[in-house]
Amino acid sequence: MSSIVVSPHHLSSKAGKNILQIGGNAVDAAIAVNIVQGVVAPETCGVGGDLFALIWRDGSVEPDCLDASGYAGSKVDGETIPGDTIPLNHPMSVTVPGAVDGWFKLHEKYGSLEMSKIFAAGIEICHEGFEINQELAQSLDIHQSELGGQRSSVSFYKNLLPLTAGTHIRRVNLGKTLELIANEGPDIFYKGEIASSISEVVGGNISPQDLKNYSSQWIKPLRMNVFGYDGWTTPPSTQSYLTLSTLKGYELLSEKYEESLHMLIESYRIFAADRDNITYDYKDDILDFKGVDLDYIEKKIELYDDQKTQKFSFPEPSGGGTAYMTVRDSSGLGVSLIQSNFHGIGSRIGVDSYGFFLHNRGCGFNLQKGHKNYLQAGRKPLHTLSPTLWTKDNKLELLLGTRGGRYQPQLLAQVILPYLKDKTPLRDIMQKGRWALNDFLSNTDSQLTVEGAFAATDIQHLESKGHLVTQIDQKFDKAYGPVSAIYKDKSWTGAADVRVGTETVENF
Repeated sequence: MSSIVVSPHHLSSKAGKNILQIGGNAVDAAIAVNIVQGVVAPETCGVGGDLFALIWRDGSVEPDCLDASGYAGSKVDGETIPGDTIPLNHPMSVTVPGAVDGWFKLHEKYGSLEMSKIFAAGIEICHEGFEINQELAQSLDIHQSELGGQRSSVSFYKNLLPLTAGTHIRRVNLGKTLELIANEGPDIFYKGEIASSISEVVGGNISPQDLKNYSSQWIKPLRMNVFGYDGWTTPPSTQSYLTLSTLKGYELLSEKYEESLHMLIESYRIFAADRDNITYDYKDDILDFKGVDLDYIEKKIELYDDQKTQKFSFPEPSGGGTAYMTVRDSSGLGVSLIQSNFHGIGSRIGVDSYGFFLHNRGCGFNLQKGHKNYLQAGRKPLHTLSPTLWTKDNKLELLLGTRGGRYQPQLLAQVILPYLKDKTPLRDIMQKGRWALNDFLSNTDSQLTVEGAFAATDIQHLESKGHLVTQIDQKFDKAYGPVSAIYKDKSWTGAADVRVGTETVENF
């Protein structure tokens, strides 16, 4: 089975499989998967969010990399926001949403089917309906006071009360919006009636001209060779480089010390401590970014102590509401795509009767004046989205990503490492208990929370090095994934994460 789709929801995966069955390619399928995911799981992604993608074509020397993230509107002013951070539901938390333009950019370069066919499943599900899953139900309950009375939320609430898991709902307004976009293209979103509504609901902080001027960009990906594999990911303003630097730091340290879980965690902590200092919108100065320079990595790992954990300077944590999906088709075309509303349903600001919500990626800005990631018109915020693609000898080996906000590089590093080292099947790696660092405040101890499936011997090892470890009751928890992967194991194989019940693999 050489065509594979992996996504966080069975309806999304099914939509991708259907596209492949009617003659579409991996990019067509990935767009369809993304559209359906935004319909059935708005707590992860949707038309009001951003997108990044890596695309591999057999015979390439590097993947194509699409940055479909948006910039702050021309009317923003960080000095008008009290405190040190942008509130999650503040109009200035909304940057220009790039996903819709990203879909059409991907299709323009790679698409083989008409957009009407690619949008069809998402539109049909909006009109025919689907069942609310547990994760969406929890999100609707949490945000009841903000969402309950909005026109964009009419599908999710009855008498201002959230509908529960298992309830069959339709998203007719969103279906009409998707029909508009499918028929008229991105201009209706960025230059037409939808653009006017977006500008209005954010108080004019994003002007109609800001939306009209937006265009996603093909950019050069980052590369780092680790244990003989080339890892590829998106450059800043994303934090994606942390996955590569963590694994490269581990490889270099393993030449001097015995390999250990302590080494992997400390390697991550060393580089994460510097994330907010070097991750921002470089614009035309991206060559100044040093996060994957070998000299930078070698200098940083000099801080490592094999005997004990240390305190590093950590920035504030942030959560995430994101969907990662990956597709490979029989021609060898592979897609690693991630799309997000950021904090669950994002800003919770709905766009009138169009049936969707705007993300809050602007919360990634820093409000410390003079900081290179300061909220400023036309600049992109620090992004947590971290898709990866791995090759060896110019041949595709692995497509992998996850949701999880700041936790993404942590989760990816611990899943990727056994594959790079021993070619451990991803299906087996998915069954291993995972760790996550909790506290990123300055000068803190290494405080880890681990899943119930985490080995007792590993806990003892970490505690002997000074790590503070708390184990949760659940064997596997959704907060530690889902990681989705397509990898080469004699034949091509898809791996869905056990941590989310709706995560599925479709083969064709």
